[in-house]
Amino acid sequence: MQSHLSFIETLKTLIRHRRLADSRSYSSVQNKFAKAMIYVSMALCVVYLIGLSIPFAMIANESRSTTSVELLCVLLPFILLLDFGMRFLAQQTPSQIVRPYLLLPLSRYACIDAFVFSSLFNWGNLIWLTFVLPYILMSMIFSYGLLTSFLVIVFVIIMVLANSQWYSIARTLVNDSYLWWLLPAGVYALLAMPMYVGSDAGLDQFANFYSYTGELIGLHSPIPLILALVFLALLVAVNRKLQLVFVMRELMRSEKKTTLKKINNYSFLERYGEIGTFLQLEVKLLMRNKNPRKAFFTGIVAVLAISTIIIFTDMYDSSGTTTFWGLYNFILLGANILVRGMGYEGNYIDGLLVHKEKILTLLQAKYVFYSGLLLLPFVLMLPVVISGKWSIYMLFSFMVFTMGFQYLMFFQTAVYSKQAIPLNEKLTSKGGLDGNYIQTVIMAVVFIVPNILVGFLQAFFSSNTAYTILLIIGVVCILTHKIWLRNVYKRIMKRKYINLEGFAASR
Repeated sequence: MQSHLSFIETLKTLIRHRRLADSRSYSSVQNKFAKAMIYVSMALCVVYLIGLSIPFAMIANESRSTTSVELLCVLLPFILLLDFGMRFLAQQTPSQIVRPYLLLPLSRYACIDAFVFSSLFNWGNLIWLTFVLPYILMSMIFSYGLLTSFLVIVFVIIMVLANSQWYSIARTLVNDSYLWWLLPAGVYALLAMPMYVGSDAGLDQFANFYSYTGELIGLHSPIPLILALVFLALLVAVNRKLQLVFVMRELMRSEKKTTLKKINNYSFLERYGEIGTFLQLEVKLLMRNKNPRKAFFTGIVAVLAISTIIIFTDMYDSSGTTTFWGLYNFILLGANILVRGMGYEGNYIDGLLVHKEKILTLLQAKYVFYSGLLLLPFVLMLPVVISGKWSIYMLFSFMVFTMGFQYLMFFQTAVYSKQAIPLNEKLTSKGGLDGNYIQTVIMAVVFIVPNILVGFLQAFFSSNTAYTILLIIGVVCILTHKIWLRNVYKRIMKRKYINLEGFAASR
């Protein structure tokens, strides 16, 4: 009995410690304005979900073939898929934050369980109620009553909680190897089988298959809830076991035999003096370290995937989506690396700061390197031009605009970056999420402002005129890059002790 109480107390203490750690961290007290923007965005998301519930409630009220309970169950797979994707933006896996606690004389399972349970009892899991509750009020509560409405709410909550554990499992495996992406792809392909398997394959068969759960809930059957609880318990058990295995494997990694590798010097860059030296550093950062390399190759794969979709489908043929994806493909490589500011350099920035203006040289080398890298997405998107869907002038103007204005925005994050991002640790690092909210604001500006600008220009001028204006903005920013890079450098030096303290604390 005493050991059981001790285990419960351990869970409570660890969960409380994580809450205190979050409130006391450097990231929790910085960028208050940006945090406010995040809260505003969350509020808008809630308003959007409430607004989205209205048309679906109207469909349920007007439909004669599907009840409101059945329609919600048909929508649930899509809700869970969207929820799964959204969790990649914010939710850490337990193994990403548990390592320091394993050094304490505590049960390993208690450490894992504390963070598994905290992921279950997270307010974020209730956000979908802002869609479900209005839907129930408008289409279900008066026709089915309180009991059915309550059963639907409980069922949805259980499935969202199960989805949080499924995300944690999938994210942990994907962090280990890209091949594990086949697992979620296979699972969602299996869930969509009614659409493409069988003599009556299609959306109607899909709706009939998932509406059966709603029919059982409408009859007050306990079967859906029991099966959902069993499913949740199974996923929790798998998740806690998986997290422990991966944490222990990460901790034991240092005991593995180290093999010598060939060192490439890239000596041809030495002819460019100090800039060439820092260009070598940038190349080695991407090629020798797992996290930067993974971010880099993820960007390349994403550009290839998007370009392929555009060529072979008409999904993104409208002017708005053309602008968005054209700019997005150029932004990707920079977004994965540059938006993190000096996060990777935070692991060794002390050595750079002892030499005069070495940070400025580093920033200039970064700008040259990532400007040159823009040729890669340019070449990868040429097949879209050859297919006749995009113009070469549009592609060129987007590249120059990214090299100018977009990179100007990205480099601003270097001023406020004060959390070191691990170069190689994948699962148990403290820096799994940077927490620098100003990066989120800059990303929003980079993605939203250019699209709004192009849309506004195209409303009054031709597309080529809009592209010309983007080209001019990009050229001006490129020609003045030494000026604004020096401005970034000066602001970094004014904050260097604040940033150094943050880098040291987060390493």
